[in-house]
Amino acid sequence: MELGLHGKVAVVTGASKGIGLAIVRALLSEGATVIAGARSTSPELGELSGNGQLKFIPVDLSAPDAGQALVDAAGTKVDILVNNVGAAKTRISGFLEISDDD
Repeated sequence: MELGLHGKVAVVTGASKGIGLAIVRALLSEGATVIAGARSTSPELGELSGNGQLKFIPVDLSAPDAGQALVDAAGTKVDILVNNVGAAKTRISGFLEISDDD
């Protein structure tokens, strides 16, 4: 399927395994450049880095300035953001109820 992602820049958090890794694979197969953020890499993520479309950034997103490191690695633009990291208890009031401490 052609999704028109060739040349787009994507930032994916939680990218080293599971759903994040599957998203990285899909974006790469569509021609996107991917900035992959995770606390550590994985052998599977390492296998994908050979073609120059993938840049792994070791980052712990519990640190307040860590997100900026991913944006900086992306360069002048981020076309796609996949926030696939973290967990929080269910809040009926929605996302804005989650504090920085949470």
